[in-house]
Formats: sequence, structure tokens, C-alpha cells
Amino acid sequence: MARFIIVHKVPTVATQDEVIAAGKAIVTASPNGSKWLRSWVVPEDDRLLSEWEAPEEGTIQAALKGEELFPVEAIHPVVTIDLAWFKG
Repeated sequence: MARFIIVHKVPTVATQDEVIAAGKAIVTASPNGSKWLRSWVVPEDDRLLSEWEAPEEGTIQAALKGEELFPVEAIHPVVTIDLAWFKG
């Protein structure tokens, strides 16, 4: 399964309830075969980076369609590097 990093713009003002509602809506809208794995906030850049697993980029776009609280700036396909490869 392919992995992707999604770059979102973080809103300047949002309540905790709005953020939770948006997250639940995204999880509910995620098509079968796609999974939101984790996210990181980059506070000094007002960005949210989210890691997804999906068969293709279009699957993620479908899950995020209509989400206005965290607009998508970019979707990047990525390859995971397992640190276990470097352990002796």
C-alpha cells in the first residue's frame, strides 16, 4: 500500500469542537483501503502534516473533499525508511 504525506494549512482560529468534528468527518469519509495514520503540527509554519496509507492519491482526495477547516496545500507520495534496517 502506498504512503502519502498531506500538507494542510492550519486555521488561525478554531475551537476544539470544530477540530474534533473535522477529524471525525474525515475518518468517516475515508474510502475502504485508505487510512489516516498520524499527524504532526508545525506551529511556527501554521501547517499540519498528515500521513496516510492508500491505494492511490485519488482515494485520499476523495476523503478530504469538502474539508474546509484544514485545506490541502499538497499531497506527496513517500517511501518509508525503517530504522531497523540500520541496526546491527
